[in-house]
Amino acid sequence: MRLLPDGPARGRIVSVASLCVISALSVSCSAASRVASTSTSPATSTSPAAPSPAAPSPAARADGAFTVAGARPVVPNGSQDTHTATPEAACDSTTFAADEAVGNEVADGFSAARFPAAASLLRHFLAGAGTEIDYRAGSPISREARASSEFQAVNAEVQAAVALQLKAGDTRVELSAAQLPTVLFGSTGSDLYWGFRGTQGLSVTGKGSRDGGRYVGTLTYVIRDSYGFPADDTLAGFGPPMRYLQTVCGAPQHAGGARWFPDTITVTLPFDRVA
Repeated sequence: MRLLPDGPARGRIVSVASLCVISALSVSCSAASRVASTSTSPATSTSPAAPSPAAPSPAARADGAFTVAGARPVVPNGSQDTHTATPEAACDSTTFAADEAVGNEVADGFSAARFPAAASLLRHFLAGAGTEIDYRAGSPISREARASSEFQAVNAEVQAAVALQLKAGDTRVELSAAQLPTVLFGSTGSDLYWGFRGTQGLSVTGKGSRDGGRYVGTLTYVIRDSYGFPADDTLAGFGPPMRYLQTVCGAPQHAGGARWFPDTITVTLPFDRVA
């Protein structure tokens, strides 16, 4: 979860927090979202690159068939910090209880504001398991991502890059990390903002063929992120208590502590470009 600049967002999260009866906090709280199909795979700091597809046969080439693959992995970053980031700090039981209460109240606020993914992700963070959460294609948050202007802009850029290689005669399209922009969800009125905001990785796979004067097929995007709170996450003052739970009182060193985890949103949509 990469931070966005403060500004209008700051007032928005305060109003969300007010829904969960946080009226006079002296501590802060931050949140994120992802409702979804859960995965029990252990948390990892990077996302592996998608395997390169097998080279198409001569017959497939003659028929205009093509494949697409590319990956921009999540790199290690501050949102993945654990207890080792503050090895000399001692977890204070009173602060722990107060910060945990803040997190639960904010998660309740997200539910009341109809941001179910944000609520689910924050609760998973507070539980401290560190296991990955994946939102499958067709899930509510996947449909929201697909419809967003931010994702549509990324999709247009990727489709244009694929089309250029196809027009150059390539049937095995390989996209570099530089050709795969991350998605930055900036609308503060969306579940995507409170759960993901600035995402950190992206992978794309696809296939199709030439149909007359067009290339048609499908592309599958996996939007990748790390759900956690870096040191500079001060969003509306909610970041510091969540980071305290993640690092100073982080699991598994401290029972009941929080832990960062990887999460993804998968989106599948048509590919259709002029040949």
